[in-house]
Amino acid sequence: MRTDDEHVADRLRWLDDEPAGPPRVDLPGAIREARRRRRNRRVAAAGAVALGVLAVAALPVALNGDGRAAPAPAASPNPSTPSPEPRPTGPWQGVCRAELLPVPGDSRATVVAGAPDGRWLVGRRAPHGQGRMDFGQLIWEGDRVREVELPGSMQQLRDVNRGGLAVGSSQTDGSGSRAWAVHDGEVVGLPMVTSGGATAVNDAGRIVGYREVAPGKPWLQRPVVWDSYRSQPVDLPLPGPRWEGTAVDVDSDGTVLAAMSDGSPDRPTRAVVWRPGAARPEVLPLPTVPGGKATTFFPASVAGGWVTGTAERDATVVPRDGLPRYAVRIDLRTGRAEVLPSVRWVGVSNGQGWLAGTLSGDVPGVIIGARSVKLPVPDGWRGDRQGSVTSFSDDGRVLGGKLESDDQVRPVRWTCR
Repeated sequence: MRTDDEHVADRLRWLDDEPAGPPRVDLPGAIREARRRRRNRRVAAAGAVALGVLAVAALPVALNGDGRAAPAPAASPNPSTPSPEPRPTGPWQGVCRAELLPVPGDSRATVVAGAPDGRWLVGRRAPHGQGRMDFGQLIWEGDRVREVELPGSMQQLRDVNRGGLAVGSSQTDGSGSRAWAVHDGEVVGLPMVTSGGATAVNDAGRIVGYREVAPGKPWLQRPVVWDSYRSQPVDLPLPGPRWEGTAVDVDSDGTVLAAMSDGSPDRPTRAVVWRPGAARPEVLPLPTVPGGKATTFFPASVAGGWVTGTAERDATVVPRDGLPRYAVRIDLRTGRAEVLPSVRWVGVSNGQGWLAGTLSGDVPGVIIGARSVKLPVPDGWRGDRQGSVTSFSDDGRVLGGKLESDDQVRPVRWTCR
């Protein structure tokens, strides 16, 4: 690659919101897009995957848990710093205020996820050193921030619950990856039989992710669940013998969501869910999008019984910027799928089925029914209002994400009333 290509590629790698593990960013395509439009694009890609079948009897144990309470909140480095003012109550009005989150040292960083109540946010800073893929992890509790170092490289915390338990992954010295939890400020390696990663945690402390099936082949994965950060991982039953993929989220009731494919030559990605107490996983139907049924669906999150993700439909003529993508919301209670045309890139949903992410024009925003709200920039922000939302509290009052311009990338918290 040329020098300018390398610069763009490095920037895209550290801004990528996918877990450490198999590559999920089409760097050459993103570089072409960056040249053409001078802004970054994250390309949704299927989670890669696994072989094998587990006895169905293990599923209720994995999903029902032991009823333990959420872990104690992580200790704060500056106890004297006051917590944010109480959030307003009443109907959500869509009036929001933006503020840059504190970052020790180099201010370049991004929010990756947050707790359902908005108290905790997790993210990562820019890589240490030119050309290195070593990332410091950040945990915000209100306005207080702590930096955490995960071993290895390509480190990333992927989620945090109301108790402050954060989970994520990193690349090890070999070809595999390792799953981690951060509990009360301590980095704890999750028990693993093989290499793998953690992608989400709910308020009961249940963790989901993936394990790598074959050494040296990180793209071969299968979904797993840990009943707590101290528990051994349990393989989730597969829809069929050739299915492979990774769990991407877990709802408050224990419902697990995964991105999987059935091993066929075209390998379309599908959303698969394991409901509490169900004997088998359920492959969700592909949603209908403009022009017909989608040919693939990339699930992103599940909250309050709502699955959100991005659908694509094969076209005879592919546009220069790739296949058309549609943000889709699926109600697990009814099976109804809804296309949200004003969202260009899906970010995250909350427990009310509201969506936050990137609106047309690369502007961070919120979708509530037919209403869309563009989020503001902080006072004194230099550059355009480009960015994304990656954390959305259940009450809609606290959102986390990033804003970026040609010379800066900063983590942002929006508080709304």
